[in-house]
Amino acid sequence: MNQNSIVVEMKEKNQIIFSKDVLDWYDENNKDRVIIIWNNDNEIIYITNQIQDYTGYKVEELLGTTWTTIFQEQDIKNIQEHFYMFNEKYQLANITLIDRDQRETPFDISIERIISHQDVAYICQLNNRTYINELEKIIINSEKLVQAAQLSAGLVHEIRNPLTSLKGFLQLVQSGVQQKEEYYRVMIGEIDKLEKITTELLQMAKPLQNQMKKEYIHQLMDDVEFMMNTQTTLKHVELKMSANKELAITCNASQIKQVLINLILNGAEAMSERGTIRVNSYKRQNHIVIDIIDEGEGISPDFVNELQQPFFTTKEKGTGLGLVITQHILELHHATLEVKANEDKGSTFTILLPYQEQ
Repeated sequence: MNQNSIVVEMKEKNQIIFSKDVLDWYDENNKDRVIIIWNNDNEIIYITNQIQDYTGYKVEELLGTTWTTIFQEQDIKNIQEHFYMFNEKYQLANITLIDRDQRETPFDISIERIISHQDVAYICQLNNRTYINELEKIIINSEKLVQAAQLSAGLVHEIRNPLTSLKGFLQLVQSGVQQKEEYYRVMIGEIDKLEKITTELLQMAKPLQNQMKKEYIHQLMDDVEFMMNTQTTLKHVELKMSANKELAITCNASQIKQVLINLILNGAEAMSERGTIRVNSYKRQNHIVIDIIDEGEGISPDFVNELQQPFFTTKEKGTGLGLVITQHILELHHATLEVKANEDKGSTFTILLPYQEQ
C-alpha cells in the first residue's frame, strides 16, 4: 500500500480505491480538517497539507516518519492501547496539537483501522473544534448568568432578613436606647452575612477563569451549604455535608463550588417528595472523592452516557447544560465525574479530583 492508492474494504466486501487525486481534492475543500494515513509499521503514507498550519511541519517532512511525531504522549498511549484491545473505530474529543511555536489547536479525532488482504492502514481524521469551543464558552457563560440569577431569587429573603434586623437596631440606637455596643456587634454580624451572600453571587457570575490556589474541601462545602440552604428548603430537601477537614486541593474555588451547586440542584429537582441529599468527601488512593447522593427516582443506565451531551435533559424546563458546564470545569481541573444508580433509591454523582501532597 502506498500514498498513490489506498484500498478500503467496505462492509459489503466491495473494494473502493481512493486515488491520491481524490484525497487531494478533499484536502483543498476541507480547510478545518486534517487526514493522516499510516501503515502497520506506523509510517505516515499520506497526510493533508493543513497539517503545516497546525504543527509547523511540511508534508514532505512527515511522509515516511512515524505518526507519533504529531501527537502528544498521552494521546499516543490511548490510541495504541485502544487498537491493541479493540478493532472498532477510535474517537476522542478535544485533543490538542501543538506547533513549533507552542501554539495549541483543539481537535476531535477519529481513527479507523482498515484491513484489505495483507495491507493494514489507519485512517485518522482530525476536525478543528476551535469555533465549537468558543461557542461552548459563550453558552456556558450565559448559563452561568442564568443560574446566578436563579440563585439570587432564592436568596432574596436571606438578604431581606439582615436588612430588616439592621433597620430595627438602627432605629433603637437612634431612639437613645442603652446597650449600644451589643447592638453594634449584632449589626456587624448581619453586615458580614450580607457581604458573604453578595461575594458568592458575584463569584458565580464571573466568566470561567483558571486561577488556581490551595483550597480546603470543607470550606468549599461550607460555602455551598450556606448558598444552598434556601434552595433545598424550598424543595423540602435536607442537605447533609460530611467533610474531612484536612483535605485540600489546588483549584479555582468558584468553579468547584459551581460544580457542587449544579449537582445538588440536580439532586433536589429529582426528588419530588421530602428527602435528603448527602455530600461526602474523602481520600481514595490518588484521588479526593466527593459523592453527591440523592434520594430521587434514580437514573436509567441508558441515560448515563447521554447525560453529558449538550442540551440533553429529562426536565420539562431544563436547558441540559448543567452537566456540560460541570464536565467542562472538571476537565480544567483534570478531574472526572462518575454517575450511577443507587441500589435502593436515588443516584450518586461522584467527583474524582487528583490528590496532591500539600
